[in-house]
Amino acid sequence: MKLRFGPLSLLLLLGVSSAAGQAFSEFPVPWDGIPYPLGITAGPDGNLWFTARQLGTVPFIGRITPEGVITTFAIPSGPRGKGPAQITTGPDGNLWFTESFDTGNNIGRVTTSGSLTEFPIPTRNSGAFGIAAGPDGALWFTEQTGNKIGRITTSGAITEFPIPTPNSEAAEIAAGADGALWFTEQSGNKIGRITTSGAITEFPIPTPSSAATGIATGPDGALWFTEQFGDKIGRITTSGEITEFPIPPGSQPLYIVGGLDGNLYFTEGAGNKIGRITTSGVITEFPIPTPGALPQAVALGSDGAIWFTEHEAGKIGRLSIGPLTCESDAATMCLNAGRFRVTADWRRADGTTGQGQAVPLTPDSGYFWFFNSANIEAVVKVLNACSLSDHYWVFGAGLTDVEVALRVVDTFSGSVETYVNPLGTAYQPIQDTSAFATCP
Repeated sequence: MKLRFGPLSLLLLLGVSSAAGQAFSEFPVPWDGIPYPLGITAGPDGNLWFTARQLGTVPFIGRITPEGVITTFAIPSGPRGKGPAQITTGPDGNLWFTESFDTGNNIGRVTTSGSLTEFPIPTRNSGAFGIAAGPDGALWFTEQTGNKIGRITTSGAITEFPIPTPNSEAAEIAAGADGALWFTEQSGNKIGRITTSGAITEFPIPTPSSAATGIATGPDGALWFTEQFGDKIGRITTSGEITEFPIPPGSQPLYIVGGLDGNLYFTEGAGNKIGRITTSGVITEFPIPTPGALPQAVALGSDGAIWFTEHEAGKIGRLSIGPLTCESDAATMCLNAGRFRVTADWRRADGTTGQGQAVPLTPDSGYFWFFNSANIEAVVKVLNACSLSDHYWVFGAGLTDVEVALRVVDTFSGSVETYVNPLGTAYQPIQDTSAFATCP
């Protein structure tokens, strides 16, 4: 299965500003009044999907194309409306979101064509907030008021698991590389881990009253999280070891996501900036053009850019991450004189995940091993065929039936091609002679 992502150069830039090679674009959400966009995620259709609400009026789910075209889908509402919070792509190819404000106490599902379904949460006033796809084919969500972690199958069956710490106010949740789900506890001042069978472990955060909020798996296999009141970015290994990196006081970091450049990006609610942190802890900040935008959720778009919601400005923001580079390491292969960066992520039936280990063979080709250096799992070649078809070609093959996401990034244009081999399926050959129309 191939997911095609367009080049960055095709994007329509509105209100462009730049800082240290970064370019901002902002797209006003068409709505009567300020729509208050909150959650955002990359959809299975190559677009970004976001949640929005306006107090006392009809809330909606929005879709924005990489070019900035926005479509809205109203959510069936009660007397004061149902407030959608966070949103994610599910394993069934639909978008799933939480409803936690006003009269909402549901998990919602919306197809890419805009058809909406809602599933009531058993716990009343659960305060459902964060949501993420789990390695077990279900969706997992946090209940801030109910003090539980919820699980919902794609058919709508819900199971709930109590969090040991009372009034923990679990916020965001993310799938870890260890096959478990990891979540932040704002009032509990902990990072929680829940297995797919419901066993919960908690890890205290060193900084008191940190108000940990966002969490995401980093390119190093660790979980990275924001400390809203601690003004720090935290890192926790899957064994529970925590490291903290301070950012400028008063920034109030909120949400975080990994970028294609191997760094992580986070929103600063009070600082009105997008921050970037390397896996070694080096931090850079980029001011958002609109003052007082109050950036919230953040997502990696199919175009390789960082997309985010501007809650108070009623806009969707986009930050290009500037010229990409390729630096070879254990999990990264650089082909065609370093122009193309190739990585491979794998997932087994037991839910464990990891990065393929890269072994270059020629300037154009190489292979990846997953579990044993003597066992080749996937091979790839990126061929310069500009003189023949005005394209770069991608060929690949595999000797495995685990899930593999082979990602090829053109660092010159920012175009990305991702080839996914489904779990339990013999690896299908890749013969993509239209991969990159980015010659020369």
